[in-house]
Amino acid sequence: MWICNRCQTSNKDGHAQCVQCSAPRNARRFGAGTPVTAPSVHQAAAPPRRMQQPEVEEQAPTSAPPPPPRRHTIPAPQPAPGRAAGGFVRVIGILLAVLLPLLLIALAVFQYDTVSPVVLGLFFKTPATLSPIISYVIYGLLALIAALITLVPGLSLWALGHLARGIRRR
Repeated sequence: MWICNRCQTSNKDGHAQCVQCSAPRNARRFGAGTPVTAPSVHQAAAPPRRMQQPEVEEQAPTSAPPPPPRRHTIPAPQPAPGRAAGGFVRVIGILLAVLLPLLLIALAVFQYDTVSPVVLGLFFKTPATLSPIISYVIYGLLALIAALITLVPGLSLWALGHLARGIRRR
């Protein structure tokens, strides 16, 4: 290997001139020593010169190709196994998603006599005129809707913990 004095490009030993600037192997830097003739701007550009391939000694053909050069790669450092991100938040979210609806349904069942006239009074002018079966069905549907609404905080926390785990993996 030899380094061109003009452009600092590394060239193979078999090359008589630089592959980058086509300077001869013993040329000096630009502006140092004897000036090098350069084509004028007004002259037509010379056709690009082809580099001669270095002479390769012929070897007897072998049955198997030579093994590829070994590359030593440094493995990336593995992060220390720690606690999964968002695990605590996910557990709290699941607990809230289960306990809040259960608490609401328990209150709706145990406090039916107190809550039913208030809730049915919001939708009907005279809740006393409704048959008991219809009032039970309407109250049950409203309690179910309220239970589904109480799922939102727990499911939101669970999703936040799941998102934090996904972000940490990247």
